[in-house]
Amino acid sequence: MVKRLRIVTGVVSWVFLGLLVLLLAISAWAIAPFSYAPYHVIRTAEVLVKAPFASRLVIGDSRVQFATPPEGSLFAGYGGATSRHVARVSGLLCRVSDAQVTIALGINDTKPYEHDEAASRAALASIMRACDREKLWIATIWPAEPGVEPGGDAYAPVMTARLNAFIAELAGRRDMTPLPVPALDPGFTYDGVHFVEPVSQDYAARLAFPERVVPAG
Repeated sequence: MVKRLRIVTGVVSWVFLGLLVLLLAISAWAIAPFSYAPYHVIRTAEVLVKAPFASRLVIGDSRVQFATPPEGSLFAGYGGATSRHVARVSGLLCRVSDAQVTIALGINDTKPYEHDEAASRAALASIMRACDREKLWIATIWPAEPGVEPGGDAYAPVMTARLNAFIAELAGRRDMTPLPVPALDPGFTYDGVHFVEPVSQDYAARLAFPERVVPAG
């Protein structure tokens, strides 16, 4: 009896280990266009495991990563990521989850050294196709705050405007309005791009509950 129990325990352990290795391999592939860092791989694995159980999924960059998700929401945020970097993992998340989805990407695409408008447009369109569902929203890019050190002047306002025009076009194809940027008072960031806590809370609520801001369809 003891020997049989040991065999069963051993088999279960190897199956669990195999599934864990498979999950990490899939996660590494999904986030590879952005980073091979163990932290990002493990974070991606965590998000993939949680995604099927979330009722609201928000995909974004560090602004999403640093925000506190409302209960029932899963925030998949990758600091420094452009839309191109996370197109693959976004598609995978949307395949394993039937939750409502909000896309909140684009600010990092406006950095001069990341500037590739055609590629950013293609990535945003690809993410919208991969996440196609009745409850799908895309957010207008909230601006950086010029003059605020160290990052406020590291983003191109013209590129932000151009990508926002394309985001409006993507939303229009679904007969919807992109989530708007609210009025922002000076000092809405602490470093030029990341929001102070009250603004971050408002940002999180708008992304998690977009139907309270603007109806879809």
